[in-house]
Amino acid sequence: MKDKLFFVLYLLGIIALTSVHNLWFFLGFLFVLFVISGKSIVHALKKTILSIILFNSIVSISYIIYSIFKNQEWFEYILLLNLRVFTITFMTFLFIKRVNIFKALSFSKTLQFLLVLSYSQILTYKKSFNEFKLALKSRTIQKPERKDMYNFISRVFYFFLNKSMNNSKEISQAMKSRGFFID
Repeated sequence: MKDKLFFVLYLLGIIALTSVHNLWFFLGFLFVLFVISGKSIVHALKKTILSIILFNSIVSISYIIYSIFKNQEWFEYILLLNLRVFTITFMTFLFIKRVNIFKALSFSKTLQFLLVLSYSQILTYKKSFNEFKLALKSRTIQKPERKDMYNFISRVFYFFLNKSMNNSKEISQAMKSRGFFID
């Protein structure tokens, strides 16, 4: 019951964070999340920053350049956008850490089935990535050069792209055969 309640609160939080456009609301909401997170605040902050820094940097810089050329105000919008993404991401990491998502979705067999499919994909990809890292480590004596790391990353990316395309086709066909899609 506790997990279901937190799941509903999480969904309401997402709706509130995507529909309100007030900076002070976000700062207050973030402060409440920091207080709730307790000792795990540093870990959640680190994960949040690492997960959003690349995307938010690209979007923010692009919007700033666009606004400068259009002679528009950009500071408040960029601040609101980044604060919104940061707050939602932080809340999601906090939710994942505190709530058993399998129990939270126990009210729907369809959602549980989708969760099991997604979770199994995540575990499979995580295992494959760890095996790639171990393979690179076992085959190199010295620290790889930057060029070798770029090649490694591009090959791993290509592998995961192909694997996800193939897996999505198979999962789609399996779900279709079980009656999830009505065409």
